[in-house]
Amino acid sequence: MSGSRAKLAAKYCQGESRMSTPLLTTKLYIPPPCPNLVSRPRLIERLNAGLLSRRKLTLISAPAGFGKTTLLSEWASQRVGESADGRPVAWVSLDEGDNDPVRFWAYFVSALQTVHESVGEAALAVLQSPQLPPIEAILTALINEIAAVPDHPSTSSWLGFALVLDDYHLIIAQPIHDALTFLLDHLPPQMRLAIASRTDPPLPLARLRGRGQLTELRAADLRFTPDEAAAFLNDVMGLGLSAEEIAVLDARTEGWIAGLQMAALSMRGRKDVTAFIKAFSGSYRFVLDYLVEEVLDRQSSDTQDFLLKTSILERMTAPLCDAVTGRDDSQPILAQLEQANLFLVPLDDERRWYRYHHLFADLLRSRLEQSSPSIPPASGGEERGGIPALHRRANEWYEKNGLVTESVEHALAAGDTEQVARLVAGNTLAMLARSELATLVRQLNALPNDVLCLQPWLCVARAWALAYAGQLNAIEPMLQNAEKALDGLEEYAESQRIAGHVAAVRAYAAFLRWDARTPALARKALEHLADQDLVVRGFVATILAIVLRGKGDFAAAAQVLAEARAVSQVTGDSHTAVNVLCELATLQIMQGRLHQAAATCRDALQIADMCVRQSGRQLPVAGYAHARMSTVLREWNDLEAATHHAREGIKLGKRWGQADTLILGYDCLAGALRAMGDINGMLDALQDAGRIANNVSPQYSTHVAAWGARGRVALGDVAAASRWMQESGLSADDEFEFRYVSTYLILARVLIAQGQRRPGKPFDEASRLLTRLFKMTEAAGAMGRVIEILVLQAITLQAQGKMDQALISLERALTLAEPEGYVRTFIDEGAPMGELLRQAAAQGIKLDYVSALLTALESETKAKDIHPSLVEPLSERELEVLRLLATDLANKEIAQTLFIAVGTVKQHLKSIYGKLQAHNRTEAASRARDLGLL
Repeated sequence: MSGSRAKLAAKYCQGESRMSTPLLTTKLYIPPPCPNLVSRPRLIERLNAGLLSRRKLTLISAPAGFGKTTLLSEWASQRVGESADGRPVAWVSLDEGDNDPVRFWAYFVSALQTVHESVGEAALAVLQSPQLPPIEAILTALINEIAAVPDHPSTSSWLGFALVLDDYHLIIAQPIHDALTFLLDHLPPQMRLAIASRTDPPLPLARLRGRGQLTELRAADLRFTPDEAAAFLNDVMGLGLSAEEIAVLDARTEGWIAGLQMAALSMRGRKDVTAFIKAFSGSYRFVLDYLVEEVLDRQSSDTQDFLLKTSILERMTAPLCDAVTGRDDSQPILAQLEQANLFLVPLDDERRWYRYHHLFADLLRSRLEQSSPSIPPASGGEERGGIPALHRRANEWYEKNGLVTESVEHALAAGDTEQVARLVAGNTLAMLARSELATLVRQLNALPNDVLCLQPWLCVARAWALAYAGQLNAIEPMLQNAEKALDGLEEYAESQRIAGHVAAVRAYAAFLRWDARTPALARKALEHLADQDLVVRGFVATILAIVLRGKGDFAAAAQVLAEARAVSQVTGDSHTAVNVLCELATLQIMQGRLHQAAATCRDALQIADMCVRQSGRQLPVAGYAHARMSTVLREWNDLEAATHHAREGIKLGKRWGQADTLILGYDCLAGALRAMGDINGMLDALQDAGRIANNVSPQYSTHVAAWGARGRVALGDVAAASRWMQESGLSADDEFEFRYVSTYLILARVLIAQGQRRPGKPFDEASRLLTRLFKMTEAAGAMGRVIEILVLQAITLQAQGKMDQALISLERALTLAEPEGYVRTFIDEGAPMGELLRQAAAQGIKLDYVSALLTALESETKAKDIHPSLVEPLSERELEVLRLLATDLANKEIAQTLFIAVGTVKQHLKSIYGKLQAHNRTEAASRARDLGLL
């Protein structure tokens, strides 16, 4: 606060004030920004935008420790600093004593006078009078005085002021809320109001929101981003953590600033930081003390009881909470907790399912363990008390409502092994259908071996889990255990069902090995499976469809998929429905029907979204749909969206644990990153795919190695691609099945790349191979492959000087590709394709389409700005950093300009130096100018 402002505050808050109760000057001071502050320009910009857009109220509502006051302090200090006379912001730090209306409005007016000395004299005089008139009369006079201030907002800038009410959650007096509502309804254009609160204040927020007069920042907005967390932990706290360690802490605290700060304090002086991070929870002393003092102890005993009992639940809905707590008012309690920002996270748009913040849940469970002996039965009758009783109640509710996975979890927590075995044995496929592979494996591992091996259904469950995880060598012993256990079964129908499942698992394992026996095993499984095993029948049918597609029999594959889809619709099985749709999308992509494939992927994702809305639980099989959508979007040259979907596919694939979906996700990511020029990212994605493939089967490893060769060709690393060709033993004259077409297309690319370096035999081999591939794919109706082959034929003929024939192939490719909007298949070929397209345009071939492709190719070339002597191109972000580096800005200034952490800037600089072969900024800038990058 400036000297004049301090003098004014003192005048109205101390000796010269005529109020009967002196006011504290310090409550009107703007808190100074914290030292070593992590600047948050993205949020400051939103606050400023709220001022300039004529929004009356800015509300920052979030739980304790989310940095509300710190953010407002930074924002207010910046506005004061940018103003010549220091007028823009007034401040009141509220406390519980301000629930007295006279005291509240006295502070309010005194704060106003720190920005406009003449405003509020009459209001202060009336407030200290014995006969207080209605507050609306006082506020009416005050509003008129503010409106008379000469400065008014203009279309280009705003010359008024804002008043901050910090810690407004401490105000519980309804007359104050009513009066503040009156003020907001009649707020003069010179003034804005900002409120920071742990709870939503009882003000007309919905009305203000509907009129566009409300700016809101909530916990989700205030959470530290990964870059902000890195800046705080390493730059501010000086911990020197790795990116992986920061990611773990950021995920554990969910971006909660106070949680990160307490974790940082706990780590100081520790030798084994990694172990601490892995174990960090809400039971650590700093976190425990904070949450107890600031949150838990402030709640009523009834609310505390509800919080403790429901803390055993990973997800909560009102009927479940009623069952666990033995009460019938959970719905209003959950609504109250959410409104109070009590570390409750909604999991769906309908506010039906919730969970607690991870660290808050840790605290509650720790407290529950101390108080559990006092837990009474849910209703009359005898029941063992304590935490196991709560888990049994949850177990019963979940089983009754068909949520088997959660039911098993609580049976495990209650120590009821028999119940776990019964639930898992009877619901294995239902759990796999919900893509809960990792959960199933963990639950099976929790069972004693003697229990597992003696029950055939548990053996089958274990075999399914191993197959999904790609652990093929461990499957057969479990299946043999299941078959041995069948001897003890008296019921023939049950024995046949288990035999059907055993055959189904063997069919899936054979499929993953690319075993020729897969169709026979699949048909055997379909013969043995009972009619009620619709989920497994749909799954096996999908395997059969994939095998038929691999043989080039698209019509038969489509028929089987249609039957599998009909089965999923009868059963309401979302997992099978999504899986079938993804296989259908794959078939459509191969047929060159990109628009249909995109629509099919959207249908699959819609089913997955519906599951989230209905149960608050994601469907990890949707990772497959994201990967296929990425394939289409990449072809359409929407690379940002393609990358996003690929990463979503990988994230969900990791939760699912299914190996082939993860491999596909990494391949899609590699392709999108290659197109974006992120070479390191592409190589990392291919390496991750290879690591997973090596754990599945040699066939998968061979497939991923071919993708790597495709990437090396794109990089111009012909030597590495040629090594792959030699090691694979592939030849242009091989006899091969349709399912290997993609691998032999990569072989053709390697031969073309060799021919461009050494014309002659490689081109001849490539031409011969492409001719064979064309006949095979055209006969199958795989028009997506046909387009790619025609493009490669055109490139080969062009390199051989046969331009007329090259243009004939190109025109055929363009004719097939234009209706579906193909882009990358053409522009991935770079400069040779550019020359071909210009020749096509000169001859009037598909002018509009060719023009669009040329524009895309030229735009990409300009964006990447690749110089022949630069071995590896700079990414778009690295180019941005490079341009700022050349202006002599400090690292911190570059970070602020790009809204990233200083540590991230340093990482970009290290990469830039390596790619430019420079040792410092000066050398990097000089080298960039030589290359035409600056």
